[in-house]
Amino acid sequence: MAAQLPVPWHAKFNLPALLKRASQIRNVACSCDLSQRPRSGSLNWVIFLSFEDDVEWVFRSPTTSEYDISLDIAGRMLKSEVATMKYIKLNSPIPVPDIFDYSSTKSNDIGIPYILMSKAPGTQLQEFRWDFFPVGKESTLIKPRPQLTQTQKEKIMRQLGKITSQLLDLRFDKIGSLCQEAGEYHVGDCFSPAFIFHDRHTLWDEMSRGPFEHDNDYYEALILAFLLHVQALRLQHNVFFAPIPIHKDFETPLSRKLATNRWQDFVQVGAKIDSGKNRLDYCTVGQFLKQMILNISGKSFTTLAGLNDGFPLCHPDLSTGNIFVNDDFNIICIIDWAFASTVPVSTCLITPSMPHPRDDTDITLDSAFKAGFTEHCGSGRVITPELWEHARRAWLFSRLVLLDGLQDYGYFKELFLSIHKPQEDINIPTLFKTAQKEDYLVELGKEIADEEEYEPEILKQEYAIARKITMVSGLSQSFVADHRLWKWIEEIMQDLNSVKDDKIALGLICSK
Repeated sequence: MAAQLPVPWHAKFNLPALLKRASQIRNVACSCDLSQRPRSGSLNWVIFLSFEDDVEWVFRSPTTSEYDISLDIAGRMLKSEVATMKYIKLNSPIPVPDIFDYSSTKSNDIGIPYILMSKAPGTQLQEFRWDFFPVGKESTLIKPRPQLTQTQKEKIMRQLGKITSQLLDLRFDKIGSLCQEAGEYHVGDCFSPAFIFHDRHTLWDEMSRGPFEHDNDYYEALILAFLLHVQALRLQHNVFFAPIPIHKDFETPLSRKLATNRWQDFVQVGAKIDSGKNRLDYCTVGQFLKQMILNISGKSFTTLAGLNDGFPLCHPDLSTGNIFVNDDFNIICIIDWAFASTVPVSTCLITPSMPHPRDDTDITLDSAFKAGFTEHCGSGRVITPELWEHARRAWLFSRLVLLDGLQDYGYFKELFLSIHKPQEDINIPTLFKTAQKEDYLVELGKEIADEEEYEPEILKQEYAIARKITMVSGLSQSFVADHRLWKWIEEIMQDLNSVKDDKIALGLICSK
C-alpha cells in the first residue's frame, strides 16, 4: 500500500511514485519527512522533498475540498503558472523557481495535479515585521519577528521597482494569462484574482474572461465580475458605508479592538453585510466605475511614454509572503505566479502593497519603488506624473472590484476625487442617494430587497447602541460609520465610566 502523508484534509496521492519520479529526474535518492505539516495557501498546499546531497525541492498541488475551485480550473491555472515562470526564466533576470516537472491533471502515477520545483532560497519576507507594531499587538505566544528598518524597506521597494520595469518588457498583444502550446507562448483566459476569488469562478458562464484585445474590455469584464458577485454571492466583510476599523486610524490596539467590536455589533443589526441596501450600494459603485474606465487606463499617457506596444506581464501579489531575500535584503526569489497575467500598463505600474496586497503604501516607500523603476526602465521611456496617477487609480479600482479590502468607502472616495477633481468636498452618501433614483437602480433595488430583518444575538447594551446608530444612519443624509464614529463613541463611554447604572449610561449615550 502506498505511503501517505498524515494530512487527509489536503489530498491522497502516491508518495512512492512521487519520490521515484523526483529521484529519476536528478538521479539522486529522494525522501520525504512524513512528520512535516504541509504549508497551505488559498489554492494550494506544499510539502518539501529532500535529496541525499541536501538539495530540497517543493511539491505543490491544488487543494481539493468541496469549497475550493474545480480541479479543471485549478489545472488550467497550474498550467498557466508553469508557462509564466518558464517564460520569465527564459526572457528576464527576474528570480523565479526552476520547474522540473508538472502535471495539470490527476492522470499521472502520482494521482494528483502537481508542480515539482526548486525550493526558494533565502528567507521569506513575511518572517520580518514590515509595519511598526504597537506594543501588545503581536501575540506573546509566538517568537517576535525582527522589525525591518526604514532603510531595509526602501531597499526592497527599489528592487521591486526594478523588477516591475523588467516585467514591463515582457509584453503580449492581448490581456490574459500565459499558455504554452507546442513550444509557443500565447495569451489565453485571464486568471486574475477578480475572476476567481470569493467563489466567482462559479459565475464563469455569465462573465467574459478574455483574452482581451483592449484595456476597456478588460476593465468592463472586471466590473461585470464585481457586479455579479455583489448581486449573487456572499459579501465577506464589506459594508460600503461602514468600513472596517484599521490600526492606523487609532492610537492604541485597545482602541481599535473596541471600535472593531462596535463595528461588528453595528453590522449585525439588520444583517447589513448581505442586506439588500448594502448590495445596492455596491451596485451603485459598479455603475460609477463604468463611467471611470477611460480615466483609469491612462492610454494616452502610455503612448507618450512609449509604452503603447502590447500589454506587460504582472504579478498581482508582490507581498511579503511571495518574496524571498538574502541576509543583505536582496530579493533572490519571487514565488506564486498562479494569478499572473498580462495587464494594462497602468495596472503594471501599481506600487506593490506591503505587507498584504490590501495594504496601502506610505509615501516614502512609494517614492522608493518609483525611483527603482525609473533607474531601470530604459531610455526613451518617460513615466509622467499623470501616468503614475493613473497607476494609483488602477490600484483603487482593483481593490474595489476584488472586494478584498477593508476600506471600500475610502477607495471609492479617493478614486472619485482623483478623476473629477471637484472644487468642493463631495458628499458621497448624497451622491449615491441621487444615483439610486435612476430607473435601473430603482428596479434593481426592488429585486434584491430584504425579505425580513435578522435579529442578532448581541449583549443588551451593545445591541441598543448598535440599534441607535442604525436608526441615525437611516435618518442622516451623509452618514458614514468610519473611524470618527467609533472614536467618538469611545470618548463618550470613557466619560460615562463613573455612571454605575447601566440603564442611565445607555440613556445618556443614546441621547448624544
